[in-house]
Amino acid sequence: MYYQSDPFTSVQLPLPAGDPALLEALMQPRVALFWGAHTPTRALLAMLTALAVRGQALRVFDGGNRFDGYFVARLARRMCKHPYAALERIRLSRAFTCFQLAERIEKTPTGPEPIFVLDLLTTFYDENVPLRDSERLLEITISHLKRLATVSPVIVGAREPRELVKERWAFLDQLQTAADIAWLLCAPEAALERQPRLL
Repeated sequence: MYYQSDPFTSVQLPLPAGDPALLEALMQPRVALFWGAHTPTRALLAMLTALAVRGQALRVFDGGNRFDGYFVARLARRMCKHPYAALERIRLSRAFTCFQLAERIEKTPTGPEPIFVLDLLTTFYDENVPLRDSERLLEITISHLKRLATVSPVIVGAREPRELVKERWAFLDQLQTAADIAWLLCAPEAALERQPRLL
Protein backbone atom coordinates (compact mmCIF):
# COMPACT_ATOMS: atom_id res chain seq x y z
CA MET A 1 0.00 0.00 0.00
CA TYR A 2 1.39 3.40 -0.94
CA TYR A 3 0.45 6.92 0.09
CA GLN A 4 1.25 10.36 -1.29
CA SER A 5 4.33 11.76 0.40
CA ASP A 6 4.93 15.25 1.78
CA PRO A 7 3.93 18.24 -0.38
CA PHE A 8 7.57 19.00 -1.26
CA THR A 9 7.86 15.89 -3.37
CA SER A 10 5.77 13.76 -5.69
CA VAL A 11 7.67 10.59 -4.81
CA GLN A 12 5.52 7.67 -3.74
CA LEU A 13 6.85 6.16 -0.50
CA PRO A 14 5.94 2.98 1.36
CA LEU A 15 4.39 3.27 4.79
CA PRO A 16 5.29 4.78 7.21
CA ALA A 17 7.45 7.20 5.21
CA GLY A 18 4.54 7.98 2.88
CA ASP A 19 2.27 9.07 5.72
CA PRO A 20 3.45 12.42 7.16
CA ALA A 21 1.21 12.11 10.24
CA LEU A 22 2.59 8.67 11.09
CA LEU A 23 6.13 9.82 10.43
CA GLU A 24 5.66 12.71 12.87
CA ALA A 25 4.15 10.38 15.48
CA LEU A 26 7.20 8.12 15.24
CA MET A 27 9.48 11.01 16.12
CA GLN A 28 8.46 10.80 19.78
CA PRO A 29 11.07 9.43 22.23
CA ARG A 30 10.09 5.75 22.45
CA VAL A 31 10.91 2.36 20.98
CA ALA A 32 8.87 1.70 17.83
CA LEU A 33 9.04 -1.79 16.32
CA PHE A 34 8.24 -2.78 12.74
CA TRP A 35 8.29 -6.52 12.16
CA GLY A 36 7.00 -9.21 9.86
CA ALA A 37 7.74 -12.52 8.20
CA HIS A 38 10.32 -10.60 6.17
CA THR A 39 12.48 -7.74 7.36
CA PRO A 40 10.72 -4.42 6.65
CA THR A 41 13.99 -2.81 5.58
CA ARG A 42 12.74 -0.88 2.54
CA ALA A 43 10.05 0.83 4.62
CA LEU A 44 12.61 1.87 7.24
CA LEU A 45 15.12 3.03 4.63
CA ALA A 46 12.44 5.17 2.99
CA MET A 47 11.56 6.62 6.39
CA LEU A 48 15.11 7.52 7.35
CA THR A 49 15.75 8.99 3.89
CA ALA A 50 12.65 11.18 4.20
CA LEU A 51 13.90 12.42 7.58
CA ALA A 52 17.41 13.12 6.25
CA VAL A 53 15.94 15.07 3.33
CA ARG A 54 14.04 17.20 5.86
CA GLY A 55 17.33 18.08 7.51
CA GLN A 56 17.28 15.53 10.34
CA ALA A 57 20.60 13.94 11.36
CA LEU A 58 20.21 10.30 12.41
CA ARG A 59 22.08 7.13 13.31
CA VAL A 60 21.58 3.73 11.68
CA PHE A 61 22.70 0.39 13.09
CA ASP A 62 22.60 -2.38 10.49
CA GLY A 63 22.23 -5.76 12.17
CA GLY A 64 21.65 -7.86 9.07
CA ASN A 65 23.75 -6.25 6.33
CA ARG A 66 20.52 -4.79 4.96
CA PHE A 67 21.42 -1.14 4.39
CA ASP A 68 21.00 -0.51 0.65
CA GLY A 69 23.01 2.62 -0.07
CA TYR A 70 21.98 2.67 -3.74
CA PHE A 71 18.29 2.62 -2.82
CA VAL A 72 18.78 5.43 -0.28
CA ALA A 73 20.83 7.54 -2.72
CA ARG A 74 18.32 7.09 -5.57
CA LEU A 75 15.44 7.99 -3.28
CA ALA A 76 17.24 11.05 -1.94
CA ARG A 77 17.92 12.23 -5.50
CA ARG A 78 14.22 11.93 -6.33
CA MET A 79 13.15 13.77 -3.18
CA CYS A 80 15.44 16.81 -3.12
CA LYS A 81 17.85 18.94 -5.11
CA HIS A 82 20.80 18.34 -2.77
CA PRO A 83 20.90 14.60 -2.08
CA TYR A 84 24.52 14.59 -0.89
CA ALA A 85 23.65 16.93 1.97
CA ALA A 86 20.86 14.55 2.99
CA LEU A 87 23.13 11.49 2.77
CA GLU A 88 25.75 13.16 4.96
CA ARG A 89 23.17 13.34 7.76
CA ILE A 90 23.01 9.52 7.95
CA ARG A 91 25.63 7.88 10.20
CA LEU A 92 25.81 4.15 9.49
CA SER A 93 27.29 1.45 11.70
CA ARG A 94 27.28 -2.16 10.51
CA ALA A 95 27.48 -5.17 12.83
CA PHE A 96 28.11 -8.72 11.66
CA THR A 97 27.62 -10.53 14.98
CA CYS A 98 25.30 -10.03 17.93
CA PHE A 99 28.38 -9.28 20.03
CA GLN A 100 29.29 -6.35 17.77
CA LEU A 101 25.74 -5.04 17.62
CA ALA A 102 25.25 -5.23 21.38
CA GLU A 103 28.55 -3.45 22.00
CA ARG A 104 27.85 -0.64 19.52
CA ILE A 105 24.40 0.05 20.88
CA GLU A 106 25.66 -0.15 24.46
CA LYS A 107 28.36 2.47 23.73
CA THR A 108 25.98 4.89 22.02
CA PRO A 109 25.42 8.02 24.09
CA THR A 110 21.93 9.42 24.49
CA GLY A 111 21.15 12.35 22.24
CA PRO A 112 18.40 13.95 20.19
CA GLU A 113 19.16 12.09 16.93
CA PRO A 114 16.65 9.42 15.90
CA ILE A 115 18.12 5.92 15.90
CA PHE A 116 17.23 3.22 13.40
CA VAL A 117 18.15 -0.44 13.92
CA LEU A 118 17.77 -2.50 10.75
CA ASP A 119 17.14 -6.22 11.12
CA LEU A 120 17.95 -6.27 14.83
CA LEU A 121 17.40 -9.96 15.51
CA THR A 122 19.25 -11.54 12.58
CA THR A 123 22.58 -11.94 14.36
CA PHE A 124 20.80 -13.11 17.53
CA TYR A 125 19.16 -15.88 15.49
CA ASP A 126 22.62 -17.17 14.53
CA GLU A 127 22.83 -20.80 15.67
CA ASN A 128 26.62 -20.56 15.88
CA VAL A 129 26.13 -18.38 18.96
CA PRO A 130 25.07 -20.35 22.06
CA LEU A 131 21.46 -19.65 23.02
CA ARG A 132 22.45 -18.46 26.48
CA ASP A 133 24.84 -15.86 25.03
CA SER A 134 22.25 -14.63 22.55
CA GLU A 135 19.65 -14.29 25.30
CA ARG A 136 22.03 -12.34 27.53
CA LEU A 137 23.16 -10.02 24.76
CA LEU A 138 19.63 -9.34 23.56
CA GLU A 139 18.57 -8.41 27.08
CA ILE A 140 21.48 -5.97 27.30
CA THR A 141 20.74 -4.55 23.86
CA ILE A 142 17.06 -3.98 24.62
CA SER A 143 17.90 -2.24 27.90
CA HIS A 144 20.17 0.18 26.03
CA LEU A 145 17.59 0.78 23.30
CA LYS A 146 15.14 1.76 26.02
CA ARG A 147 17.78 4.01 27.57
CA LEU A 148 18.32 5.75 24.23
CA ALA A 149 14.54 6.04 23.74
CA THR A 150 14.22 8.21 26.85
CA VAL A 151 15.45 11.17 24.80
CA SER A 152 15.17 10.19 21.12
CA PRO A 153 13.05 8.01 18.82
CA VAL A 154 14.36 4.47 18.40
CA ILE A 155 12.89 2.70 15.35
CA VAL A 156 13.62 -1.01 15.09
CA GLY A 157 13.04 -3.48 12.27
CA ALA A 158 12.91 -7.24 12.85
CA ARG A 159 11.70 -10.41 11.20
CA GLU A 160 10.38 -13.70 12.41
CA PRO A 161 12.93 -16.50 12.87
CA ARG A 162 13.19 -19.14 10.19
CA GLU A 163 12.15 -22.72 10.87
CA LEU A 164 15.72 -23.75 11.65
CA VAL A 165 15.89 -21.38 14.60
CA LYS A 166 12.30 -21.63 15.81
CA GLU A 167 13.53 -22.14 19.39
CA ARG A 168 14.52 -18.46 19.26
CA TRP A 169 10.95 -17.20 18.72
CA ALA A 170 11.15 -15.88 22.29
CA PHE A 171 13.55 -13.19 21.03
CA LEU A 172 10.83 -11.60 18.90
CA ASP A 173 8.33 -11.91 21.77
CA GLN A 174 10.83 -10.21 24.07
CA LEU A 175 11.36 -7.39 21.60
CA GLN A 176 7.61 -6.89 21.11
CA THR A 177 7.10 -6.70 24.86
CA ALA A 178 9.89 -4.13 25.24
CA ALA A 179 8.63 -1.90 22.42
CA ASP A 180 6.36 1.01 23.28
CA ILE A 181 4.52 0.57 20.00
CA ALA A 182 4.69 -2.14 17.31
CA TRP A 183 3.43 -2.68 13.79
CA LEU A 184 3.21 -5.91 11.82
CA LEU A 185 4.08 -5.15 8.20
CA CYS A 186 2.91 -7.50 5.47
CA ALA A 187 4.22 -7.72 1.94
CA PRO A 188 1.70 -6.29 -0.57
CA GLU A 189 0.97 -9.71 -2.05
CA ALA A 190 0.40 -11.17 1.41
CA ALA A 191 -2.04 -8.39 2.25
CA LEU A 192 -3.96 -9.04 -0.98
CA GLU A 193 -4.16 -12.77 -0.25
CA ARG A 194 -5.75 -12.05 3.14
CA GLN A 195 -8.53 -9.92 1.67
CA PRO A 196 -11.90 -11.70 1.36
CA ARG A 197 -12.78 -12.76 -2.13
CA LEU A 198 -16.23 -12.26 -3.62
CA LEU A 199 -17.73 -15.35 -5.23
